[in-house]
Amino acid sequence: MYLFYLTLKTFNGIIAICVLLYSVILAILCPIFKRKEKYAVMCILCALPVIGALVHFAVYGAVTFRAFKYLYIEALLPLINLLPGKSGKSAAVRSVTATVSAFAVCFYFLLCSVSSPMVHNFTRYGYTESFKKMLNTMKREYALNSWKQIDYDALLGEYLPRVEMAEKKRDELEYAAIITEVTYRFYDSHVYPWLFPELYMPVCEYLAGNDYGLSMVRLDDGSVIAVFVEPDSEAYKHGIHDGTTILSWDDRDINKAIENVECIYPTIQFPVESNEDIFRPFFLAGKGGDSVNIAFVDDNGDEQIVNVKKLGNYDDRLTCSYEMLLNQYNVVYRNNYSCMLNDKCGYLQIIKESFDEVSDNISAIRKGYYPELTEYYAKLIEDLKDRGMKYLVIDIRNNGGGYDSCAGALASLFTEEKTHMVSFGYEDTEGYHIAEDQYIFPDGRYKDIPVVVLVNANCVSAGDGMAKFLGDCSNVTLMGITASGGVNQNNGGYIYLTDNICVGYPVFLSLSSDSVPLIDTDHTRENRIPLDVTIPLTRERALKLFSFDESDLELEYAMEYLENLGCAD
Repeated sequence: MYLFYLTLKTFNGIIAICVLLYSVILAILCPIFKRKEKYAVMCILCALPVIGALVHFAVYGAVTFRAFKYLYIEALLPLINLLPGKSGKSAAVRSVTATVSAFAVCFYFLLCSVSSPMVHNFTRYGYTESFKKMLNTMKREYALNSWKQIDYDALLGEYLPRVEMAEKKRDELEYAAIITEVTYRFYDSHVYPWLFPELYMPVCEYLAGNDYGLSMVRLDDGSVIAVFVEPDSEAYKHGIHDGTTILSWDDRDINKAIENVECIYPTIQFPVESNEDIFRPFFLAGKGGDSVNIAFVDDNGDEQIVNVKKLGNYDDRLTCSYEMLLNQYNVVYRNNYSCMLNDKCGYLQIIKESFDEVSDNISAIRKGYYPELTEYYAKLIEDLKDRGMKYLVIDIRNNGGGYDSCAGALASLFTEEKTHMVSFGYEDTEGYHIAEDQYIFPDGRYKDIPVVVLVNANCVSAGDGMAKFLGDCSNVTLMGITASGGVNQNNGGYIYLTDNICVGYPVFLSLSSDSVPLIDTDHTRENRIPLDVTIPLTRERALKLFSFDESDLELEYAMEYLENLGCAD
């Protein structure tokens, strides 16, 4: 409700309310004008919102049309009053229809605007000016400026010369790569570059680097091994294959080289530094010039050094590497999917926190109370119990988020205490302040079932919320190779820099009961939802994970963990 209230106070929210009030006034006046046959006045008055919409469209531009389409529809509704019909009754019907439609469309526009209340179009400016305006806008609106200690002056000083050079060369690809790097510096998965198709793949290839015929992963024992080695590559011909221990990369000690790598890429961000540490070897394997020197341990246990020339672009191998770690190639994604994995282990997969758009929003208004969804989840779990379930795996890996109240609806089944879920609030010179609280309302009927919740670094936003809410339950074990993403603020800011580049960022604050940002990492990038059990990345597990094996190693580990707890009895 508080977020909806904030949307009402935005510039476009105020416009939507004004158009609605204007429509109500017209509904009263138009029948009168009709009777007095003042058609010209009525036509002018009904056309004014349309003229206003055209002016709005001219200011914001076609690139933002998606954000404002319902506002434009609302502006068209007064034209219903101009439909033919001479009787007073038909005029009244038209006026009532226009008014009711305006109410519905205005409400829906404001509801949708909760997710995009701050939309800015800087596409009319050059790269340098749009970049400056982007930083100034985010300095005003980004929800976590003080929490993450963002230094906008430093960002401007570091990147402005590169932006100016990109503008001088009219190189939109370079500009997009710079914006991708700048958004990376926020260490927030909700701050991201939204690249349109014309730029997306070129930027991915630009940032991925060169392919030398292999990728790499660091094991739990600290050693680094080669994976995804190309059979026809120079690396393979010189004795590097899957599982070969790598000692140095381009004449640098392998671990020192890994420490200096930043995982800058359009599709994934790393608020939690320990998560990025796991991905750094993937990105290092694309760093180098026309060739790199690689030191490794051969099959005889001897150290060898070879010079390997680049094969081409590294993007495909990089994408395959990190997606394998995130299980995106060997897991089928179905929201609220349930089944029995064996005769005792149940499985529930949730890839987004959404159930029914209207009910989801109503639950937020009811401070998180969502009994309909709680009952839906209970029926899924009860069905598994009827089929012999003794313990449960809840899979929220690669969960893209949604509504925290949906996460709370599931968590309520595993607790008997009413607990704080999330607060919405604001920040001023005196700090953070809570304006509205949301709760997990207890149900508790499955509080004694042992549960493992599987997460990964691509479990973000309300998915992060679900990880926290479930992880706080006494019968739940949070597990994964990587922790969840470390973000939970509300999106809403969008800055269009060119027709092909947009930057998204959160503008509404989600707070804990202690009046600090909920879940999100601060400037230290320390994980605030630690795993209860970290799945070790051993040599055997890594080789299987990166071999296109169809088994789900994390799920197998979770099932074995539950069995070892003695749950089978």
